[in-house]
Amino acid sequence: MAIKFDVEKLIGKLDIIQKTQIPFAAKQALKQYGFLVTKKLLPAEMSKTLDAPSGAGQPIPFTLSAFRYGVNEMTLTIFLPDDKRKEYLYPAFYGGKPKQTKLQTSIEKATNGMFGVPAYGNLRALGALTQYADIKRSYASQIAGSLSGMNKQIDGGRLVVVSKLSKKKDRGGLQRKPDGIYRVKGSSVIRLFTLIDKPPTLPVALPYEKFVKETAEQRLPSLLSLQLQRAMASR
Repeated sequence: MAIKFDVEKLIGKLDIIQKTQIPFAAKQALKQYGFLVTKKLLPAEMSKTLDAPSGAGQPIPFTLSAFRYGVNEMTLTIFLPDDKRKEYLYPAFYGGKPKQTKLQTSIEKATNGMFGVPAYGNLRALGALTQYADIKRSYASQIAGSLSGMNKQIDGGRLVVVSKLSKKKDRGGLQRKPDGIYRVKGSSVIRLFTLIDKPPTLPVALPYEKFVKETAEQRLPSLLSLQLQRAMASR
């Protein structure tokens, strides 16, 4: 997104001498705000608002350092530098379907298109989550391997898929359980995923463009005034 502004609308009328310093002062103020919003304000807001649907977890460092900025004359541009970040952050900023992961693809293949909603509490109890509430890669690989038939065991037990499409003999005695993916180990039955017919539509977690614009309205006047004072003092 790009931010442009009317200097006199922000800080009031300027005299002729002050106007000569505006291009330099504005550019410096935009650089200062660009750094502030991408390195401090947005990461702080993401830390407060981006988490797992259960409310657990926190953004990983890769997420918190996602934004970049650039200044061209009197225009500040804030952007995500690559498609990978855009793909997984877009639902958080604009709503929509969650990013498709390799594990979800494996679940879809094994369940004829159903979506697996992680049972975060159970997964955490099994030690299967990272500190950010993401499923550990090693555990996700075990699940995917078991769903594909490559691995017979997972975490010392076995996976059982219960869905309206799974055959009775494949449900491992869990016919009365809700649709889901379960780890069965002896008498212990733990739900890893709840299965639903299609991916959920996620609400906006952080209206980032609104946040950046409102923050700019609050911060830019004082930053611009300061940079204009410095520019005038150095004449």
